[in-house]
Amino acid sequence: MGAGASVKQDQPVVHYPKRSVADISQDSKLSFVAVLREWQRWVELGCDEEGLLSVETLKEEYPNDMLMYKVIDNIPSNDGQIVFTDFCRFLYVWQTMTMEERLQSLFQILNSGDPLTTDVVTEIIKFQRPNDDVDQIKQISAQMPASLACLGTTVIDEEDFVAWAKNLPELELDKRLTFVIVDQNIMAQLEAQDAA
Repeated sequence: MGAGASVKQDQPVVHYPKRSVADISQDSKLSFVAVLREWQRWVELGCDEEGLLSVETLKEEYPNDMLMYKVIDNIPSNDGQIVFTDFCRFLYVWQTMTMEERLQSLFQILNSGDPLTTDVVTEIIKFQRPNDDVDQIKQISAQMPASLACLGTTVIDEEDFVAWAKNLPELELDKRLTFVIVDQNIMAQLEAQDAA
């Protein structure tokens, strides 16, 4: 450190991944800058020197968000630990998917690829609308069998799910299907710096 430099005791020590950022970028196909940003957040979340972060810690970033929990459960992990490089690979694939591919993947994630039943949809609604009372959720769920009966079925298959979801407001759909680990306050600061 140069003369006059000091380290504040309350600031976390930033360490870098054991593998070089350039190697992780090349391996995951994320840009060098994206890997650096994701690493900074990974460190803030509490990864160890090896770049391991627990699945549970990552889930804590998305309180009561069953969809994100299921997405996170699909990130390769070993003994409940996610390797940073594996996360970057997953993030790249997710970010480069078209909206239709994301919806198809989401369908596969929601019920292991099996058609969605009223019970599964009810569970999804409970997690997506945690402030609604049980009666409201039951009313919404009760509408599903009647809607499906009009289609001549009692379940939702992938094709029906994707067609239905594509009719949702695009902004809401994009918001729900964008996997963001970088804290939104950090992103706002970075965007403000880029604009200046």
